[in-house]
Formats: sequence, C-alpha cells, structure tokens
Amino acid sequence: MEFTDPVFLIILGAATGIYAGAIGAGGGFLIAPILLMRHPDATPTEITAAALIYVVINSAIQVLLSIREQRIDGKLILLLAMIGIPAAILGGLTTELIERVYFSFAFGLFLVLIGIYIILRPTTVEDFTPSQGWSRNIKDQQGNLYNYTVPLARTGIAQVGTAFFSALAGIGGGPIGIPVMTRIQRVPHDIAVPSMHLLILIQSLSVTGVHFLNNVGGSPLDDIPWLAAGVLIAGPIAIKVRQRTGEGNLMRALAVGLIIIGISAACDIFR
Repeated sequence: MEFTDPVFLIILGAATGIYAGAIGAGGGFLIAPILLMRHPDATPTEITAAALIYVVINSAIQVLLSIREQRIDGKLILLLAMIGIPAAILGGLTTELIERVYFSFAFGLFLVLIGIYIILRPTTVEDFTPSQGWSRNIKDQQGNLYNYTVPLARTGIAQVGTAFFSALAGIGGGPIGIPVMTRIQRVPHDIAVPSMHLLILIQSLSVTGVHFLNNVGGSPLDDIPWLAAGVLIAGPIAIKVRQRTGEGNLMRALAVGLIIIGISAACDIFR
C-alpha cells in the first residue's frame, strides 16, 4: 500500500458516505468497483464482504444520527425486513440458475428506465392516505407530524420483488428501495430515507454474518479502516445535505446512481 492510499481511501469513504447517506443507499455499489480495481486478485466474495462491511458502517452511522430526528418508521422496517430477507436469500441462490449476462442486461436497462422516469418526475404526489392500509403516524423531533397509510398487499409484493432482484443482480436494496418506498409503499420521502438506512443495516448485517461465519478475509478488508474513517466524517454532513437539499434534487441524485448501476450491469454482456 502506497503512502497516499490512506488519504485517497478516507476521501473516497467520505464522498461515497455523503452521497449514499443523503439519498438513502448503503454505498456498496460505488465502493465495490473501486475495491475490484484496487485488488484485482481478490475473489468476488472478498470484494462483496468488504463492500458490505462499508455499507454496515455507513448505514449504522446514518441510523444513529437519524434516531435523534425521530423519522425512522421502525415497525414498518421490521415488517419489510421479515419479508425481504428470505426473498434476498432466494435471489442469491437463484443467481446460479440463470444466464447472468442476459439478466444483467435486462435488469440494467430496467434501472436506466427507472432513473430516467425519476429525473422526469423527481417528486411524489402529496396524498399519502389511500383509503385502505396500515395507518402510520410519525412525529419528528421538530414537531412535524407525518400521517400516511401503507397499502399492505402491494407493499409486500414490492418488497419481495425488490429484495429478490437486488440480490439476484448483486446490488444493495437502497437505490431501488427508495423509489419503491416513496411511490408504491406510499411513505413520505423525509421518513423513507432514514428508514431505508435501518432496512439496509438489518439486511447487510444478515449477509455479513454469513461471510463472517465462512471466515471470508482477503486484502480488500485492509481498506476498510480508512474507508470507515471517511464515513465518520461523512455521517453528519450527509444528514445536513438531506435536510437542506429537498426531495426533488435528492431523487435526481439517486436517479444518476440508478443510471450508473444500470449501464454497468447492462455492459456485462460485452465483457
């Protein structure tokens, strides 16, 4: 490792943490390709394990900071986790049963289209109270009251699909989860982003635990302390960015991430 590497990794961890923390993602989809370039001899499992540890640290910090805001819908997230974790495991097991390059192309194209749609319609409608569903009432630290109704049937179906296809494609659920949570599950954006970080933390811990039991190591883990130092810097900044930027700009930033992931996945067919 060169002398400049720690500085580069701290900056990388901070920049990724600010972006991912603000939009409601874990950041693994940005960290993993860089770890792959830095450690070309590492196995995919070693890269994934290191990226997941970064995601756990980033999401844990965002959750701890968001607890003070009182904008996390814990009961909804526990429900989504119970639905999503089995679906994600099934998606991971299904990976070996299909031609990955063709799936990656179709899924990548799908993500690009979602990204374009979000850029064209970056904000959700204001009506969060459909006639039937699970009524939720969240009062944050500043006294703002969020009343919304979560339609349970389509919420469950959407969560199964999101967790399954995210695991199948090898990406975290955050980039897809925020559009699903705000548009299908009818959660206000101010609640959706901090709540998504809790869901990402739960899901990432479950997968990281499997890697830990399998004694996954490798050189990518050497980068984690420096990346984590960057995350510590990024955490409070990401909160400020989210608070001051607004749903429209944050969703456009998320859309850019979706398009990047989509193009990368679609290009698998040419590799």
